[in-house]
Amino acid sequence: MPIFGRRQLQRMFNELGPWLDLGKAKDLLNRLENVRPNQALPAEYELAITWAVSKIATLEIDKISGSRTPDIYSPDLLTTGPMIADVAALDDLSLSGADSMRRACNIINAEADRIVSGSSAYLHFTFGERSGYERSRNGKRSFFRHRLVRRDFQLDEELRSALKSWLTNGQPNQPLVLRNTVISVVLERRSYVHPLANYFCTMPSLAYDLKDNPLYAALRSKSKQLRSAEGGVRRVVILGDAGCGLLRELKTQGSTSDHFTGGQIILKFLDDYPAIDFVIVISANRDRSNSGGKSKRFWRSHAFARPGRISDDDAERLNRILETMLPPQLSGYTAYAWHEQGMCEADAIGNYVPTEMGIGGERMTLRISARAVQDLIAGKLSFEMFQNRTMGKDNQVRRELDEGRTITSARFEPQGDDEDDDYLVLEFLDDPAARKLKLPAQLKGNPMPKG
Repeated sequence: MPIFGRRQLQRMFNELGPWLDLGKAKDLLNRLENVRPNQALPAEYELAITWAVSKIATLEIDKISGSRTPDIYSPDLLTTGPMIADVAALDDLSLSGADSMRRACNIINAEADRIVSGSSAYLHFTFGERSGYERSRNGKRSFFRHRLVRRDFQLDEELRSALKSWLTNGQPNQPLVLRNTVISVVLERRSYVHPLANYFCTMPSLAYDLKDNPLYAALRSKSKQLRSAEGGVRRVVILGDAGCGLLRELKTQGSTSDHFTGGQIILKFLDDYPAIDFVIVISANRDRSNSGGKSKRFWRSHAFARPGRISDDDAERLNRILETMLPPQLSGYTAYAWHEQGMCEADAIGNYVPTEMGIGGERMTLRISARAVQDLIAGKLSFEMFQNRTMGKDNQVRRELDEGRTITSARFEPQGDDEDDDYLVLEFLDDPAARKLKLPAQLKGNPMPKG
């Protein structure tokens, strides 16, 4: 749950409670706490958007529409009539082929560990690709590009034998090529491989067909949720960016002829499904400051509709949702990576506020993460990790002690819901208990002694 901090999520969840029945609340909670980012991040978007609507308009959640229950219904959010909307969030997992590549890596790694225990920790995979032109059913030539790994890949005896020979004849110093009709991959043994970054393919995450892609599939799926809406109700699909390149590339004109942008795909969908009035794309952004100040957290949105289908008043009302939403903690790509690594679980090491120092006269003030101090005392952080995460190479607390200054006051400085951490503010002053004794400041006949 890293698009928002846990404090932000709890606040929105609490305040949305009066609109949630027990079943919906439990479902939303389970998805928010799900270890899979493709479950948790869509739930974050749904919670945040629904909460924002509740602040500016009449809201009904999961209003029955035929056999479906779309996420949001509001009779007065738009000026042109009632609105029914369903929320989705997209990532690059399918488009990048990561799901198929990871599956193949896991199968090969499991066999590698059976052959030589622990050997999978050093294996890196580079998958091949194939591209060219082929004729479609209507006889038109179209460009294709495929990663050379299928979702139904399994190790056969020939591949298993090649892997065994490669691993058991001393430490591999040459790559191994595994290739058959379902896979083409080069294995290398490296000194270090991150378990979530142990594969690569030269084929980028692009859409080479206007309809055969995850974005169009998601839109088509959401259209089914909205198709039973009554006449006069505006049908809206809201897409959240959970690390999806197509939702960052929303130009309606492609830069090349061999792949398509997210904007082109959405317009194609609206042409194919005229019952959908408009599609709203929302993305979380965080620009980190280079000057040491607080980073800028903001939302971007883009509304797609056929000409004349969305009025200026409705566009303004939809924009109010964005203005009402709480600021995001992380961008979609970073949020997906953090969640995948378990960095945002309730018992994970905290996301700490940055350490700040200030000097005034003889007094030094240190503002340090309260959560980091607690994690240190609780034994969740080693001292080395604590220093690295809060102070870097310069241990300011040790430096103050070495110079004879000790803590003379401490206070707590809450940061509210925008951070999942608070400041512990420590003040240091000169203290004889931590230094050699000095001559008095005033002496007989020599009011200002030296040394």
